[in-house]
Amino acid sequence: MFQLELWQWLVVGAVALASVGVMSAAILRMFPAAGGDIGTARPSTPLESGYYGATAEPGASVFDVWSYRVQARYAGRARIVVADDGTVSVAAPRVGPTIYRIWIWLQTLTLALVPAALVWAVVKLDWRMLLVALGLLVLSTGVMGIGAGIWPGAGEVKMVAEGSFEATEFPASAIADLGIGKWATDGMQVVLFHYKPMIDQLAKENAVTFAAPDGSGHRVRYALHCYSKEDAAALEALLREKGAR
Repeated sequence: MFQLELWQWLVVGAVALASVGVMSAAILRMFPAAGGDIGTARPSTPLESGYYGATAEPGASVFDVWSYRVQARYAGRARIVVADDGTVSVAAPRVGPTIYRIWIWLQTLTLALVPAALVWAVVKLDWRMLLVALGLLVLSTGVMGIGAGIWPGAGEVKMVAEGSFEATEFPASAIADLGIGKWATDGMQVVLFHYKPMIDQLAKENAVTFAAPDGSGHRVRYALHCYSKEDAAALEALLREKGAR
């Protein structure tokens, strides 16, 4: 099974290097170095946490949304509050940066090895490598699914233990690349290429997306799915009115 001729090793190796290289470059684009962007990470307020009876400040607008698992590291139910002075806050279950990066790297590199296993099966004429390719695909999908499922639940446990989520606060003027539907950018569209068409359909009219600070000096992608296209249009218009671009 593992005895290949030189030309076969060269072909399989070239495909593996190309696939892993493309995926690795995409991940590196997802995680740029800190650039000093304005933003603050803090415990969420009762209003941001969704506590019963909590009221917004005069002039503030509150939107209940669902966060895609993109670079802002939020997941599941979320709340975005836009204050009258243009301050924006996002609060939801959130995973730590190290765990998020490991999660992305692990599911991506196992997926990147699938083409190499398929080419190996062809050049070696060995059906067993098809099983290896299938196993790698299942592993990548499993890592993605398990992480995506546990992540919001872990955030809810934090809410029970500490009474708050983690909120990120920044001025609306710090928001760039605001739009509706464009949830996958900066390498994410490569990493999740096999899911992208399906998520594009989900996001096209309801997901308000933008680049903004993450509270640790990085500029990252937020993708917040509104429960109606009217809410998405209203949120986008409000952010533009407050200075987003």
